[in-house]
Amino acid sequence: MADTHIRSRDLAFAPGTELVFGPQAARRTQVSDTIARVSRGWGFTDIVLPSFDDRRTFEGGEAHDADLYRFMDREGRWLTLRADFTLIAAKALAIELRRELRVIRASYEGRVFRFQAAGHGARVEQSQRGLEWVNARGIVHDAAALCIASECLSELGLKDATTVVGHAGFVAAALGDKGKSDRALLEAIDHKNAARIKELAHRRGLDEQRTALLAELPSLCGGPDVIARAREIAPMLSARHALDELEKLSQMLRESGAGVAPLFDLGEVRQFNYYSGMMFKIYHPRVGDDLGGGGRYDRLFDRYGLDVPAVGFGFDLARVTEAMPRTESGEAAAVQVNAKEGAVALREALALRAAGQAVSLAEGKR
Repeated sequence: MADTHIRSRDLAFAPGTELVFGPQAARRTQVSDTIARVSRGWGFTDIVLPSFDDRRTFEGGEAHDADLYRFMDREGRWLTLRADFTLIAAKALAIELRRELRVIRASYEGRVFRFQAAGHGARVEQSQRGLEWVNARGIVHDAAALCIASECLSELGLKDATTVVGHAGFVAAALGDKGKSDRALLEAIDHKNAARIKELAHRRGLDEQRTALLAELPSLCGGPDVIARAREIAPMLSARHALDELEKLSQMLRESGAGVAPLFDLGEVRQFNYYSGMMFKIYHPRVGDDLGGGGRYDRLFDRYGLDVPAVGFGFDLARVTEAMPRTESGEAAAVQVNAKEGAVALREALALRAAGQAVSLAEGKR
């Protein structure tokens, strides 16, 4: 006789994978559907992207090579699970743009896979929904992207979320050629550790002016006045160009009556290098990490021989769901139908469903 004893470890999934069930899954679906509805309202249509591709597709993304999930297919080809939506969307949209160079508004949903060291809350599998706006040139599209993200949050009852905006060009100018690829220095800036920033800058041989600017980055966070303060300490032309863009963005949001008043964080950094302009993240007091974010990436399509400006963002569905206020479900209670009555029960259930009523077919009395 076969051994039917099942050990508890046999009923456990691999660490970092997602299993969402019952009411939590319903809330997750509500979040995704709401973001999709707002996106459609702004003219976006859905795109279904491949779940895996060649490793080269994901170069320059948040996941480093060692963090990718790779496998070999039956024909000996090494493939990589989707690690970043923007990168694989760019490849898919490049195919369309080669057929016809045009504006594309694409909305997506799915999971990305990136290795995370084991620990509390570490997730290697993350569900996201977002959008990519291709051939969208100019500050007005940056402002519109922030407005779309804000509308999504408002529709989900998260009006108290905070949008934090930075600029890839400003950080790149501050870092210079020596510092822009230094992961330790980027991490110190991200953690807003001024002492560590100074230590690393001196160790890398950066000049005193640049070191002083980098050490000031953690304090350059606040309202639009932060942009004016940054002008006083950032002499580089490229840094000033970035500040001009942020100033125009702030002015456009204010003059349009958008109701979006972001915080500016000029020390905002990203581990992936495809951002070229405005970058943003969204935070909420009920969640310990960002709900999502995005920005401008005008040079990403260069790898496909295309000069195409673009902006986009994505939400982490698990974190957005966690941030949502707890409310009673507005769904109508299901009518209980006794399955023991067989065909009679099924006839009754079908009639109730035809009338739009929720039904629960179960054994027992009503």
